[in-house]
Amino acid sequence: MIAYSSQKVKEGKIVKVEAQFDNVITKLKISGDFFLHPEEVLDDIEKTMLDLKRDVSFETLVLKIQNIIKNYDAQMIGISPESLALVIRETLK
Repeated sequence: MIAYSSQKVKEGKIVKVEAQFDNVITKLKISGDFFLHPEEVLDDIEKTMLDLKRDVSFETLVLKIQNIIKNYDAQMIGISPESLALVIRETLK
């Protein structure tokens, strides 16, 4: 199944998520008008979500995103790990 979600998050930016999944996530593409620095952080977030179960918890998603942000010492502008996790969960419903 392929699903798509687009939301304006509480930080004010648009986040778009496209996911392909059956029981697990096989493809995930995140885009929007937010900023991540360095940019390759987004690639790692997408890759980290692969093979997670479709019903992965919000808390697990947030933790995985926070760990990547911390590892890169990255900056998220106009988005937070929680907001991104919410849009991902919405896409997987």
